[in-house]
Amino acid sequence: MVWNIENVSVEDLLELAAMVEQSGFDFYARLSARVDEPRMKNELKFLRDEKGLHRAFFLEQLRKRGAVPRGSVAPVLQEALDREFLRPMDRLFASPDIDDNDKRLSFGADLEQKAINLYGVMRSVLETAQQAALDRIIAQGEDHRRNLEVIRSSSG
Repeated sequence: MVWNIENVSVEDLLELAAMVEQSGFDFYARLSARVDEPRMKNELKFLRDEKGLHRAFFLEQLRKRGAVPRGSVAPVLQEALDREFLRPMDRLFASPDIDDNDKRLSFGADLEQKAINLYGVMRSVLETAQQAALDRIIAQGEDHRRNLEVIRSSSG
């Protein structure tokens, strides 16, 4: 997906990013509850915790701008969140694919890439200090995606 952030406030983007991270947190929490293998369970819990830290960063940036987190975004952003993150996640958890390591880890890697793509677009509207922090989150997302791919290839 190509993210069009024209006419979108920085506050809405920060709120969206927090919601994306919450969806990642929820994904990894739900997935780790379904996994028995200790290495994979630990990695999924680590990813869940990272998502919580990223969400906290975006909410902190929102508050620094004098805004109060609402837990909602403009309808066009909500539709993108639903289409790219929430509905696919609901479909995965409702399907037999949720018990297929290859498919669920591939899905997680795809979610990481979608977040990386969004944050890459967001970078241009943030201040320099926020850009540096966002670059670290993007780099961590790339690490997460690679780790999921490594686990995926070694568990097949």
